[in-house]
Amino acid sequence: MAYALRQSVVDECGTRQMTKDAEARLDALLRAALDLTSEHDLDQILDRMVSCAASVASARYAALGVYDSAGRIERFIHFGIDADTAARIGDLPKGRGLLGQVIVADGPIRIGDISADPRAGGFPPHHPPMRSFLGVPVRVGSRRFGNLYVTEKHGGGEFDETDERLVVTLAAFAARAIEGAMLAAAERDRAVAQSELVASEERARAQKEMLARVIEAQEAERARVARDLHDQIGQSLTSVLLGLRLVETSFRDGADPAEARARTDEVREQVAQALQEVRQLAFELRPTVLDDVGLVAAVHRLAHDFTQRFGVPVELTLDGLDDENRLPAEVETVVYRVVQEALTNVARHAEASFADVAITVDPEGVRASIADDGIGFEVGEGLLRSLGLAGMSERASLVGGCLEITSAPASGTTVVLEVPR
Repeated sequence: MAYALRQSVVDECGTRQMTKDAEARLDALLRAALDLTSEHDLDQILDRMVSCAASVASARYAALGVYDSAGRIERFIHFGIDADTAARIGDLPKGRGLLGQVIVADGPIRIGDISADPRAGGFPPHHPPMRSFLGVPVRVGSRRFGNLYVTEKHGGGEFDETDERLVVTLAAFAARAIEGAMLAAAERDRAVAQSELVASEERARAQKEMLARVIEAQEAERARVARDLHDQIGQSLTSVLLGLRLVETSFRDGADPAEARARTDEVREQVAQALQEVRQLAFELRPTVLDDVGLVAAVHRLAHDFTQRFGVPVELTLDGLDDENRLPAEVETVVYRVVQEALTNVARHAEASFADVAITVDPEGVRASIADDGIGFEVGEGLLRSLGLAGMSERASLVGGCLEITSAPASGTTVVLEVPR
């Protein structure tokens, strides 16, 4: 491959009897061609292209002007001028004067003395002196990519036809490498875009599933409220209605006033019980104390009511949590709901003699643990859903948390919620 490449370059240069200097520059061109075609990073290719142009043309300075879609220089890569000098020169060339003529030229331009050329517009302050000049167009595919320039030939001479052919050949090799790098970058961009599209679709799918689960949980909660309204409050109000009818009958039949008062007292008690059931249901739906004074008071109230209603003592431990330092509202809601649902399962299914609730807040996040000494169960997907634990897990995920359930027959159950900060 190296021999074939060398032979093609020799034929391109149009000479077989080369001096040692020409042989060295040809070798530099071959090495540059191999380097350029093996490189896939566009910036590396352009830098290497400029330094190689100076080497093969035996030039002190070299540069590459890259054009935008309007033919203006949008990027200027130089070789031979140090950073301090470049900073003193200031703005990059705008493509006027001689450089502007090179931009529109169809082929290479060689000039023996820039200062004597009428197309030259002069150099800005602090620019090093330059005389000899060679500009070669760089085409990538069917479009003009930029121009490769070399100036100030070593030894003070002018660039000759051999220099021109070497730089033209280098530009051709570089154009292939640039095209390959641009195609690779386009493929990477396409792959990234495809990956982002897949990720976006996955996020949309996950959000859709999450929404479906939230709606399912809402419907389950509504069904529970409907059952409670029918079974508890509905029955209480029916009893009130029957009691009122008895009072009405007793007065119509001329009953004893004492008996009438007794029946009125029964109705009053039934109304008070119905009112208590309504308040309890409202508290379970959304305790106002959670909004007013926070999680601490809400879980204390929850533990107290649970013990009163079900006769199961609750030991409540709070660490790092107080009324002054409240958690974000959405986190407080999730913690409260998980504790509430876990205690509801204890009352309905655990047959436990006690429950232990511990909530810890530290710099790592929030941890809530609800444990009981009940009958336990084999952890399984179907049972988790029937116990409402899957809904608890979904609540946890809404605030970036996770839920872990540990249980076994005759070993009680522990529910742990962790929400990172």
